[in-house]
Amino acid sequence: MITSFEDVLRRQGIPFLNSVPTAGLCTFRIGGPCRRLIQPRSAEELIAAVRAACLFGEKYAVLGGGSNVLFCDGIENVSLISTRGLDRVEQLHASVWRVEAGLALPRLSKLAARAGWADLAFACGIPGTVGGGLYMNAGAYGKCLGERVLSARTYDPASDLIKTYFQKELNTSYRKSNFQSENEIILDVTLTFTNRQSTDEIEAEMRVLAAARRAAQPLTEPSAGSVFRRPAPDVPLSKIFDELGLKGLSRGGAAVSKKHAGFIVNRGGATADDVLVLIEEIQNRTERERGFRPETELCRIPGET
Repeated sequence: MITSFEDVLRRQGIPFLNSVPTAGLCTFRIGGPCRRLIQPRSAEELIAAVRAACLFGEKYAVLGGGSNVLFCDGIENVSLISTRGLDRVEQLHASVWRVEAGLALPRLSKLAARAGWADLAFACGIPGTVGGGLYMNAGAYGKCLGERVLSARTYDPASDLIKTYFQKELNTSYRKSNFQSENEIILDVTLTFTNRQSTDEIEAEMRVLAAARRAAQPLTEPSAGSVFRRPAPDVPLSKIFDELGLKGLSRGGAAVSKKHAGFIVNRGGATADDVLVLIEEIQNRTERERGFRPETELCRIPGET
């Protein structure tokens, strides 16, 4: 007789661990232990885990690479369902690939380069997964993932249905997609490539981009990348924050990076509250002195209530 969420996971052979420190699951290196970490190895196992969580009233969150995440108070009551085991690539055509949501974007960028496609060279340094990348419409150097998407397959827990969205239905724009307002889980994405180059040329471009990223961003310190969404693609918030004298501003172990004012870094021992207090101070000062309130693109787990 199945009497609990864990019974379902055991019966279906879905790997999980109890009381896992979340600081090691995100690039911020912040967070206490979650209730359990579930590690499905396929879309079917992921869906089964979500169904069981809903059946037993378990709080859960789906986690990709943890590169745009802040684990907050209450995480000890949450089961995290990782997509990192969903990392397969299927070539439907030379220029059309179906990619599972948990594949790391730098890995996909390298695979495309080896096949002679330059379309994802911009993603070589984005530390997220395909699913998270589409959710945020991740991008760099004037390009974004949404431009390459033909379709996306999702699971909707509310209706218990698997759905397919085509490019025009995704409503992608600067760091946005329709998934940010829908409680659906991205399972896989079908991409199309058009920019054919030699592997040597693409890898040379990727080295240049990686060097530019190292020169401009605080990659040696734990962070969640750019914390705030630009109000428009051509409005560099880091420049505004620099002009406001925010570089180096700190609260507890969290500080505005002295290298790039758009980043909040963990200088050691930072807590989620340190980050949230610092975010609010940046927002308040920007609103007071520049007349607008920067919107965060950081995903908080658990979400705001």
